[in-house]
Amino acid sequence: MRRMPLAMLVFGTAYALTPQTETLTVMPSFQPVEARFVTNIPSTNPCVVTGIVVLDALVSETGEIQEVEVRRNIACFAEVAVQAVKNWKFSPATFAGKAVASRMPVAVTFESQTWAPNPYSLPELVPKTAAAVQAEFQPAEVTRAGFPRFHTGYTFVEGTVVLEVTLGAKGEAEEIKVLRDVPPFTANAKAVVEDWRFMPATFNGRPIRSKILLAFVSPPFVGLRPAPPPQQD
Repeated sequence: MRRMPLAMLVFGTAYALTPQTETLTVMPSFQPVEARFVTNIPSTNPCVVTGIVVLDALVSETGEIQEVEVRRNIACFAEVAVQAVKNWKFSPATFAGKAVASRMPVAVTFESQTWAPNPYSLPELVPKTAAAVQAEFQPAEVTRAGFPRFHTGYTFVEGTVVLEVTLGAKGEAEEIKVLRDVPPFTANAKAVVEDWRFMPATFNGRPIRSKILLAFVSPPFVGLRPAPPPQQD
């Protein structure tokens, strides 16, 4: 009878150590691709429609762009966006501290001078390639989008605002970093991100924090521009 408490103590100790061992097991961390250098995306005069092109940029373990896939397509806009993004520079993703190839989603908004609806009905998703489907990391997806009001009053400035948005594991925008600033459009672009919605990125099927690039292209202003202020002598 005296051995019973000892046996119970041994099994109880083993049972108590099990969850502690599991707690100490830490999964290797994944850090997504980050943008280092972005350029202007030219607006195309023949394109008079408004739309949003969504791309997936495949970035190698050395930070080079290997491929840019179109995920949501708008006629006459997609090629302009693809060619521009191919010139951008990135830092590669890392897994357990080692650089790995991964993808960075890029949503490029082209707005004509006509009225644009908010929220905007996104084009249908283009199927992923087999390699993209099988990848451990699946980037975030845009599920709802809108347009900032670029041209207000008599302020007409052309250019592309580029934002890097950090998304939480539930797809919510946690942080907005300005990569390319075009005042006064930048404030409008940042404000409209609150209306966007995203499906979170996943790693091996588990939702994780990630990043997405949002580019807002202001169209060229056609018509009479306000006269510039007189120069000071």
